[in-house]
Amino acid sequence: MAKLDITTQFRGIDAFLETLDNPLHRRIIENYRRHAIFEITGYKEKIFTPDMTVEHPIYIFNGPVACLRLEGTEAILGYYSSLTERQATVIVIADEKLAVADWGFASESMFYSYMPGHCVPDWLSADPDKLYIFRQATAMCWPYDERGRLIGEHVYRHSGATELIEVDADEFITLEEAREKLLPLQRELPPLEVHAGR
Repeated sequence: MAKLDITTQFRGIDAFLETLDNPLHRRIIENYRRHAIFEITGYKEKIFTPDMTVEHPIYIFNGPVACLRLEGTEAILGYYSSLTERQATVIVIADEKLAVADWGFASESMFYSYMPGHCVPDWLSADPDKLYIFRQATAMCWPYDERGRLIGEHVYRHSGATELIEVDADEFITLEEAREKLLPLQRELPPLEVHAGR
């Protein structure tokens, strides 16, 4: 397959932001954009700052093999560490459709997760000496608070729409390349005026 463009998701998010004028909605999507860059580039600790995430986030994952519920920053950071150990933080999110409201945002897209064969989960058949992309149809609902801070992630992956794809080295995106392409795109969160009684 042709090499994917890791900036695709962020061009899509920026185009979506151009359609928004509600300050809270813009803050939510800017938070998502910032979160995604830190997650993909392996800087997971930077997600859990007081301006980005609530004190006790809850993550819920429903996948092809198992369902997982994680409560609290420590448990979630442990999960992110497992992705780092499997060298599976690099993701291209393609064809994303977004909707946002005061409660948070919903998304439907295709995830392309990059990982060497020796880091592919045991339930997938892979050669440890080869490189792979794990393709998954994914839907997400992420709730946020009235300050535009992440409350948690609800992630649902379609078990009938997954595929492990072997790729050549020139089609593979490394963590170093992801950082080179994405970190220059990072920006601060916009200010959000919170009105009394809201």
